[in-house]
Amino acid sequence: MPKLNLFLNSNNSHISDSCELLRKEIALIRKEQTKALKLLLCNLCIHPNQSIRVSRRREGITSKRGNPLSVGSRSIISSLDALNAHGYIIQDIGSKLENKQTTIITTPKLIEWLHTNSWTEDDIEVFDGQYVKLRLNEDKRSSIDYEDTDYSRWLSGKLEDYSNLLNSSSLHLMDENDNLEKEYKNLTIARAFIKHKRHPINGEFLFGGRMAPPWVNLSKEARKRIIINGEPTVELDRPASHINAMYEVVTGKPYQDGYPYELFINDSLVPKHIVKNLASFMQGSKSPLGTAISVGNHYKREAAKPGAAAKDTFQYEQWLSYKKKVSTSIIIDSFLTKHSLVKDYYMRGKQYGDRIQCWESDIVFEVVIELVKRRIPVLTVYDSFIIQLRYSRLLNELMEDVKFTNRRRLESLA
Repeated sequence: MPKLNLFLNSNNSHISDSCELLRKEIALIRKEQTKALKLLLCNLCIHPNQSIRVSRRREGITSKRGNPLSVGSRSIISSLDALNAHGYIIQDIGSKLENKQTTIITTPKLIEWLHTNSWTEDDIEVFDGQYVKLRLNEDKRSSIDYEDTDYSRWLSGKLEDYSNLLNSSSLHLMDENDNLEKEYKNLTIARAFIKHKRHPINGEFLFGGRMAPPWVNLSKEARKRIIINGEPTVELDRPASHINAMYEVVTGKPYQDGYPYELFINDSLVPKHIVKNLASFMQGSKSPLGTAISVGNHYKREAAKPGAAAKDTFQYEQWLSYKKKVSTSIIIDSFLTKHSLVKDYYMRGKQYGDRIQCWESDIVFEVVIELVKRRIPVLTVYDSFIIQLRYSRLLNELMEDVKFTNRRRLESLA
């Protein structure tokens, strides 16, 4: 489900004229409301018949860097309410207590209005894209301002090159009958970093750093229906991405002795998913007990989801059964003994876990940079890549050959 994009606008006269007429019809008065109305309509035009997440928080939408049109939160709220009251959108207001966000969706009345006034996606453009974002650790919803560094300027340039390549490519999601379901256009691919209260000097961009483009919300099965430039695609994962990223940073190369999540205790193989989840949650926990609790909550949450897959239910039951036979502390100790070279980087708290995540994100982006140099579009899903089938061998080679590079310390970032 897309989030309201604050970087959409149109300077076409018929867009501005029709927006002004609609403003009068729905009784919006202030100039700021006109700006908000136009922003909402641009988003609704791009995502017809699709729910869009919006914020109704009155304390402000985002940072100056992340809100180039300076659209006020009150103007957004009044425009939403007016569009809803006049039947142009359906607004489902969220609830903080229920952890539910507000969503909006077009109605047939708005679809007809867009058609009558000749609004098309080609009329709308992305401007001043925010390629590098920073948010507080305590607030996942809002960006904050920051001072640019040599690294953030370099990274913004690389992300702009990447976004431009994708926007010059044909990115289509097909439905199960091989008809066009969605076209991805006007993309601004950003990396979102996390600001902690304490960090090294000039260390604002050391934590997090993942990319979250719209296709990450698709299921793995749905992503198989993405075609790039009219060609079928394949999704390939970085092998054991988290732990191999740690090894590459610490030792200069990935784990060298087989599969890192293969673990035997008393000659019995521990289920792979248990080892992977314990290793993953250890990166942000502070103790074996905290890790075990987090993993148990994860299994329980996945199994309780509406329409949960049979695999999720099976893994939860296997987790409950296995930990009665072998304690999680023994599994953790055995895993850390196997990975003695990186054991000191586990269970150092969330901030350090976010730093490890950034190592992984940096390596993923190094692969993207190499493919952009070759003008080969690639879509990322955290630690995996979607690419045209004919480039799968090249991608596998790059995933194996590309190394972690500490760009933040380079004197020249050319």
